Amino acid sequence: MVKELRQLWDGLPNKAEFAALLGAWVLLFHFLGNSTLGYVDTPSMFIWLNTLHTNAEKTDSDDAFGRFVPFLVVALLLVRRRELHEAAKRSWVPGLALILLALLLHGAGFLVQQTRVSIVAFLVGLYGIMGLLWGPGWLRAIFFPYFLLGFALPVTAYLDGPTFRLRLFSTWFSSWFCRDILSINLVRRGTTVIFPALPKRPEFHFEVAAACSGIRSLTIVLLLTLAFAWLNFTNPWRRMVVVAASIPLALIGNTVRLILTFCVAEIWGQEAGSKVETKAGFITFAVALAGVFALGRLLREPGHERAEVPREHEPEPEPRP
Repeated sequence: MVKELRQLWDGLPNKAEFAALLGAWVLLFHFLGNSTLGYVDTPSMFIWLNTLHTNAEKTDSDDAFGRFVPFLVVALLLVRRRELHEAAKRSWVPGLALILLALLLHGAGFLVQQTRVSIVAFLVGLYGIMGLLWGPGWLRAIFFPYFLLGFALPVTAYLDGPTFRLRLFSTWFSSWFCRDILSINLVRRGTTVIFPALPKRPEFHFEVAAACSGIRSLTIVLLLTLAFAWLNFTNPWRRMVVVAASIPLALIGNTVRLILTFCVAEIWGQEAGSKVETKAGFITFAVALAGVFALGRLLREPGHERAEVPREHEPEPEPRP
């Protein structure tokens, strides 16, 4: 691996120019990257983004995993290092268009105080710098994993509408299944599931909160599915089928967790059900990822199957003299 990385590095042209342009690009977004000083008092886009990720971790927000996305991208690039080494590399003047587009995006984001737009501009500009110095072959080779950096953007604040709809769907389906299929006595009111009082049990309820809506599991499963599709398939339609399946699979996984929560609560009470609800999030990912791997096996490309030579076609050994 070290040898291959060395070969990749040696094969990159214009390394000094790349270092200079990268340094200038980073400095621009460090000193003039954020204009919303009333929210995070720093001109640096990087400090602003780190602050939001840190706050998300403290509040258990869905944006918390964003800081780990760059590490996943680097890991994917390392896995496909041979393809990067084999990609044609040359100077490519049209890369300047991407840099100019990024500057316009950043200017607009800075003026309207939308630092998220500036983050997109930073990524577009960096992509353009690589295209300018290393060419379209390199851009094609890194496009998919580089696109995943968009998952680092903190966008949960803009997803209240879709999140609420996911909560409604998860609550409706899980309560319907438990009531009509499993004959559990419960009542749904919006995103609240009520267990009526019994002779030896008081009434209690579960509120399917935003953290249980499925948006976090959907985002993470979608991210991992994109990586799985890129690593295991070359056919575009197979990749699209696997990626599209991540959405219903994540919702199914989240709904299975809620059904299990209600079943446990019916048998052992609210406290036991709450433990499943808060500590068994892995069930969502286990169900979703199992479906992704099953679908990946079903759609595997012919080239990935090991060809076996039938025994009847094996050549017979030549007789010894």
